[in-house]
Amino acid sequence: MPELSREHLLDIAGQPSFDRALDYLDRVSGRRLSQGRVHATVSGSARYRVQLSDEGNFSWGCDCPWALEGNCCKHVVALGLVHLFEREHGEQAPQVPDAAVHLRSLDHESLVGLLLTEAGYSPALTLALELRAAAAAGDTEALSSLVAGELEVHEPFPREQAADYARAVHAVVDTVQLLEETGRAGAAAEVLEAVYAYTDEVEDFVEDDGEIAAALERLHQSTTEADSTPAGSVPG
Repeated sequence: MPELSREHLLDIAGQPSFDRALDYLDRVSGRRLSQGRVHATVSGSARYRVQLSDEGNFSWGCDCPWALEGNCCKHVVALGLVHLFEREHGEQAPQVPDAAVHLRSLDHESLVGLLLTEAGYSPALTLALELRAAAAAGDTEALSSLVAGELEVHEPFPREQAADYARAVHAVVDTVQLLEETGRAGAAAEVLEAVYAYTDEVEDFVEDDGEIAAALERLHQSTTEADSTPAGSVPG
C-alpha cells in the first residue's frame, strides 16, 4: 500500500470526499504523534477522533459513521492534508509520551484509583468494568441485570443516544468473548440470547448514523466466528 500523499488520499477517498475535506482544514485540532501515528480531532456536525499512519504503508481510522462503514472520509483527508503541509514546512507535530509506559510505572493502588476516578466521568467505562467484574465472578444474575439496563428498549429514543447505545453493545460483545475465552460458554450463550432479544428491533426505534448498525454487525460477526470454531479448539 502506498505511503501518505495527496494523490493517495484522493485515490482512496474519491473526489467528492476530497473536495469536502478542503472546507475542514481549519477544523483540525490537537494534531499529535503517538506510536508512529498522527492523531487529531476534526470538528463538523460532531467532533470526530481521527488517526492515520505517519510513515510506511498508509492506514487510517475515524469514528464518524461514514468511516465506520469502511470508507475513507473527509475527516481523514483533512487531517492528512494538514499533516502533509505542516510536515513539508518543518512543523513537526508534538510527540505524546506513551501512556502504556506511564501506566506500568504506577503502583497497584494508584492504577486502581486512576481507573475508578475516570470511570466516575464515563458511564461507558463504568459499564465495561462492571461487566468484567460480573463475568470474573461468574455472577450471571448481575450480568443479566447490566445487559437489560443498557440494551432493553421499549420505545424510540433520541438520536443523540445512539452512540452510547452502540458503545454498550460493544462492551457486552467484549464480555461475551471474555466468557468464551475463559471456558464459560453456557454463560456466554445466555448473555447472547438476551442481547439478541433486546436489540431485535432497536434499529426501528432510532434514526441511527451507523454506530448501532456497526455494533450489531460486530455482534453478528462474533457469533458467527464462535459458531464456526471447531469443538475443542481455541479461537485465534
